[in-house]
Amino acid sequence: MILILRLVSLSLAPATHYRGFVQTESSAVIPINSYRGQITDASGQVLALSVPAKSVVADPLQITDPVVESHLLATDMMMQQTQLRLAMLQSTQFVYLARLIPDSQARKISEQISSGLLPGISLITEQKRVYPAGPELSPVLGTTNSFGQGIAGLEYQFNNLLSGHNGSKVENVSVSGLPLPAGTVSYTPAVNGDNIQLTVDSGLQYVTERALAAQVEATKALSGVAIVMDVKTGNILALANVSAPPLPGQVVSANSAVPVGAQRSLPAEAPTNLATNSVYEPGSVVKLAVFTAALEHRVVKPTTILTVPDHMLIDGSLFHDAEPHPVENLSVGQILGQSSNIGTIEIAKRLGKTALNASMIRFGWGIPTGLAFPGASQGYLDPPSRWSGTAIGSVPIGQDEALTPLQILDAYNAIANGGIMEPPKLVKSITTPDGKVVKIQTPAAHRIVSVGISKTMAGLLQNAITADGTAPSAAIPGYTIAGKTGTSQKPWPTASGYQPGAFWATFVGFAPAQHPVLSAYVMLNQPDQIYGGVVAAPVFSHVMSYALAKYGVLPDGQITKSTLGSLVSPTVTTSVALASSAGQTVVTMPSWTFPITPNGPNGKQKISGQSKWFPAIGKSKLDQVSTTLSWVGSPWIRGRIGAAWEPR
Repeated sequence: MILILRLVSLSLAPATHYRGFVQTESSAVIPINSYRGQITDASGQVLALSVPAKSVVADPLQITDPVVESHLLATDMMMQQTQLRLAMLQSTQFVYLARLIPDSQARKISEQISSGLLPGISLITEQKRVYPAGPELSPVLGTTNSFGQGIAGLEYQFNNLLSGHNGSKVENVSVSGLPLPAGTVSYTPAVNGDNIQLTVDSGLQYVTERALAAQVEATKALSGVAIVMDVKTGNILALANVSAPPLPGQVVSANSAVPVGAQRSLPAEAPTNLATNSVYEPGSVVKLAVFTAALEHRVVKPTTILTVPDHMLIDGSLFHDAEPHPVENLSVGQILGQSSNIGTIEIAKRLGKTALNASMIRFGWGIPTGLAFPGASQGYLDPPSRWSGTAIGSVPIGQDEALTPLQILDAYNAIANGGIMEPPKLVKSITTPDGKVVKIQTPAAHRIVSVGISKTMAGLLQNAITADGTAPSAAIPGYTIAGKTGTSQKPWPTASGYQPGAFWATFVGFAPAQHPVLSAYVMLNQPDQIYGGVVAAPVFSHVMSYALAKYGVLPDGQITKSTLGSLVSPTVTTSVALASSAGQTVVTMPSWTFPITPNGPNGKQKISGQSKWFPAIGKSKLDQVSTTLSWVGSPWIRGRIGAAWEPR
């Protein structure tokens, strides 16, 4: 007769577990648990692992005095004595009294068992999932239940790989349930779960979460999201979710500009990965799709001047800019930099709703990002056939559509990446316990915008980070920044219309703008200040400053190879101002293995001399060399001359 016993640890399972299951000498199949795989960051720092932990179990048939024993255990584990006593009175031979207790409690109970004070009570060894970094990245990592199965986040998404495969041991046991000497019939070892390495950098994650949390607290926001991405690979380097502590009754916000009496009650938000699973009306950050499509369809050029009033009536609804102003003549760049709603709507009307909708879909809005995170939203985008009469005014300025933070960052990252949409990635690698690499299926990168249009858009997006733009606080000394603010009203959750004074504030951008390496996104949900350029842009600046320094991305005008593992650009140009029609300058660059190739506004022939080539292979990348460029001018040459390198 073969008996299937409850899943317990072989090495520490007490003999009493077998007693009563057999009346004569027989065999018992004893499961051997596998250990769940680890989750680590990009550098190998452990973020999640399973460790041994004790659970308290009972054989009620062996308990002599439930009152005394329940009293002892209640004192040890700080549990209700009545609850323990009821468990001890069950007519079964195995019952859990407590799962995965602290080591201090386990030691005390073990001493009492050894002293004979707790007959019928045993400690078994199971696994407890621990997260060494604490709550950092917790909405992304997710969690497991008490039986070690993933129930949220990456723990759930990759549960089958992380769980591994249990083994088993078949033993001959005596009538009393004890294993017989040399009684092992067969043994199948357990195979531990696969290990998952993320793209996340724990150091950058820490800085990002702290900066975001500080701003959520300072602005009394309900929550915030911040993401940092590697432009070339789509690797997510940091992903922070911060929520303010829930309030009793959980109103929309006790700190909002909305009067308390006008707020609607809402249930407390469950912890979730807001970056992928939460959608919102994004506001002006969607203007990226408007201007990109308008340039592609040639309805405007960067130099086009439009007459822009401060308000406009569309199908009986009033649209207006953020602040009143007289009628102005603004360039396309000024309209984007100042985030003029009316100017954007004028461009959208020239473009038409079909082309605008197609542009939004191309940027990945309303469709899955490919990350496949549990519960991830694909956003919501109405087809033009369902647009209302006012939609040509509302859609271009970020109303009447709902997007996730990650969808927005991914779109801007495509512009930074020369028009190539690189699907976002959280997982760097998956390996088996013996080190074999498990192939990861990810969507392929694809071009959504031409190189020329993407460069033009990168230039236009720099207008926001000027004194006249909406986000001067996003600036970082020495670096050019391209980006866009978004400030959007929050609709009522259960009624039509928008809540007065309640906003989402967003900033998204990339750096360095001329040769992007990193992109980042910051959003605050219902801060006590309104604008994205005021509350979100400073967080972007803080986090991006740290990231650029961490990865060795030098300021504009210096050529560098970043520690992200890819060259900053296929062609990088350092420019120097011409003081006169002839002269020379010294350009210092890292000692890579290819020669410097100078280029001037009128071609290579305008460079009359170059002092030396770069060193050959074998030089350290940390070595610096100087090369002197001389030029011969002509009357029309004014402005800048560049030194560019290209791999041979």
